[in-house]
Formats: sequence, structure tokens, C-alpha cells
Amino acid sequence: MTIGNDHPVFVPGEDAFEKTSVAIKKFAYQTQGQDVSLGAILFALKERGFGVLMILFALPNAVIPGISFILGAPIVLFALQLASGRDEVWLPAFMRRRELPSALFEKIAARVVKFLAWIEKRSEPRWTCLVSGNAQRFLGVYIAVVAAFLMLPVPFGNALPALGISFISAGLIEKDGKAAAIGMVLGFLGALYIGVAIAIGVEALKAFLGLF
Repeated sequence: MTIGNDHPVFVPGEDAFEKTSVAIKKFAYQTQGQDVSLGAILFALKERGFGVLMILFALPNAVIPGISFILGAPIVLFALQLASGRDEVWLPAFMRRRELPSALFEKIAARVVKFLAWIEKRSEPRWTCLVSGNAQRFLGVYIAVVAAFLMLPVPFGNALPALGISFISAGLIEKDGKAAAIGMVLGFLGALYIGVAIAIGVEALKAFLGLF
């Protein structure tokens, strides 16, 4: 069974009413033991919209170190497409060819499925003005900015931005403006932490260099 850009095994749209957590669990089962390209993930899940893909790429950064640059760039692209009003998800060919080792993808999928199952039990359509129309475009810009901060190599700086993006994305999937609002707060706090950490680091470097 091949899991590449050209021959993914998962057929999108098999069950439009299936829970997103179940769809990801099925895809992870079908690709078990194999490296998975970003193109295969995109093909399998693109019909479920930007939200599920952004969660899949964002949430692992909260608990798995060293992957923010690999997974952060696609989030920025997804978010900018959401902001532009684009309907179909797209990634350039060089990103689609990038592969995640099987063990890493299984770990990512397990955490995402657990998070989504938790969200699905608690979410309901509410505060929909925050996740529809022009508000979606604003959220796209917001996520892109937070994702840019997520990619910066700051110790302990990944968790809050990753959770923020994940909650906003869950809000988009479930039409839950409250979840999106929680995500915006988490994203802001994460970006603030990273910004302050970088500023302190720069000042410390200046002070150190001033000793010579």
C-alpha cells in the first residue's frame, strides 16, 4: 500500500457526516506503519475544510518538540487561504512531497483524535458571528500571525500558540464561536510570551556583548 502524493488509500468524501475525529482515526489506521506525505494528508482530509487540517498541523506542536518549522509553514498557508476566501485547500508541490515518519504521524494522529473527540462532545453552534462570513477571513489572518510566532525557536513557546490555533480551528469546524474566542485568547498569550522572550533574549545578548 503506497502513501504518497499520487496514490493515497483514503478516499475523501466517503462519509460527509462522519465525525472528524473518526475520519482521522481511520486514515491513521490505513496508513499504519508507513511514512505519510503531507500531500496524502491533504488529499484525505481537504473536503473537511481548513479547520481540520490546521488542527492536525498545529496541535502536535504543543507536546512534540522540534516539529514547529515543519508543520508551521503549512498552517500559515492554510490560514492565508482562509483569509482570502478560498474554498479549496492547496499546498505547493515541494510541501506535498514532504513526509512524516510513520511513528511521528501515528503519535500526531493519536493526540489530534483525542483532542477532537473531547471538543466534539462539548461543542455546539453558538456565537456563530465569530466563525462565519468576514469573521472567518479575520480568523485566517489571526491564525497566520500566531502560526508565524509558533515557528520561532523559543523554549516552551509552542504550547499556547498551538492550542490557540487548535481551538480556533475547532470553532470553525463545529461553528462554535466560543471555542474560537478561547483560541484567540490562547494564541494572543502565546504570541505575547514569545515576543517578550525574544525581547529579553536580545537585551541579554546586547548586555553580554557590551562586556567586551
